Amino acid sequence: MQPAAQRHVYLNLDAIRGVAAISVMLYHFSPFLADGKVLPSSYLAVDLFFLLSGFVIAHAYDRKIENGMGFGFFVAIRLIRLYPLYLAGTLLGFFYLLVKNRLMPAEYVPLSEIGMQLTTGMLFIPLVSDAYHTIFPLNPASWSLFFELVVNIAYVAVFFLLSRRVLTGILAVSFVLLVVASVFAGTLDFGMTGDTILSGLPRVTFSFFLGVLLCRSMARWQGSVGFLRRGFWVEGAILLTLAVFAIAPAGGARVAYDLVAIVIVFPVMVMTGAVAPTAQLLSGFYGWLGRISYPIYIIHTPMLMIIAGAGKAFSIDPFAHHPWFGLAMAAMVVVIADIATRVYDEPVRRFLQRQMQRARAVA
Repeated sequence: MQPAAQRHVYLNLDAIRGVAAISVMLYHFSPFLADGKVLPSSYLAVDLFFLLSGFVIAHAYDRKIENGMGFGFFVAIRLIRLYPLYLAGTLLGFFYLLVKNRLMPAEYVPLSEIGMQLTTGMLFIPLVSDAYHTIFPLNPASWSLFFELVVNIAYVAVFFLLSRRVLTGILAVSFVLLVVASVFAGTLDFGMTGDTILSGLPRVTFSFFLGVLLCRSMARWQGSVGFLRRGFWVEGAILLTLAVFAIAPAGGARVAYDLVAIVIVFPVMVMTGAVAPTAQLLSGFYGWLGRISYPIYIIHTPMLMIIAGAGKAFSIDPFAHHPWFGLAMAAMVVVIADIATRVYDEPVRRFLQRQMQRARAVA
């Protein structure tokens, strides 16, 4: 059982992550909701996810790996945590293509092509081709999950080399590469296509290992920010998250804005969530936000594909001035995410964890 001081860290960060996941969903549902983009900088939520992941994983696993947790066991734990819902989202995309073939013969996709997308998707193999708008066409948002697994594996593989000096060096190199990539792209919104997959590597590397460094530095700066223990700092950080996502500078300011967000604003938000106490009345709600954040993120894009495809099949433009429909669908995704977590994800993960423990006991 973790002490209360550690539990509220997770609740605060869970709340920030939940708000970020809902923001991404609303961003992708923009055609339903408005003429332009809703929360147009919400693609930066991915960088916030990477930062939070580095912080939380270092908090949860640094000591365990030091005490003997092996490479294979760590990877198995991460796969058990991430794969069941990822598989569900991928199968939703697969179902969408099969139904689309029946309802829209003019856009028929060969079964061999669908089978290839399903096979590569289930194996976490990105499709690096100009023929696809994303490296995981059955579940577009899962491109960031691919990078999450890559950096998780890198973390445990080189764990005993990750001194403060090495972490600083990794951050410096990845930041330089990130600046170069963002200047060429004019934004930090890359990594999800075959053309930009290499640029995604410094994007995940910088934010994830910055999260690791922040976690390992907590003891040094925790005492100097005691003022965060009183007031509504966490709620302010959540509002700041929404403000960052709502602003969309144009032209050359876009790159500077994105970089300032991931280098300064997001780390300050994470530090705030890690230190500030959780309001007792909000603790349950914050925990729920964290619980549904990953399900929302990983199933909302195939749900969007299904909704838009259904409208198109019946000659209805689902993107034409239907804001209430868009809000209803966003609410439905939240409900489905909650149900999927309770009925499917958590029971499956408990089962797989028991099987892994039995296998270890036999071994």
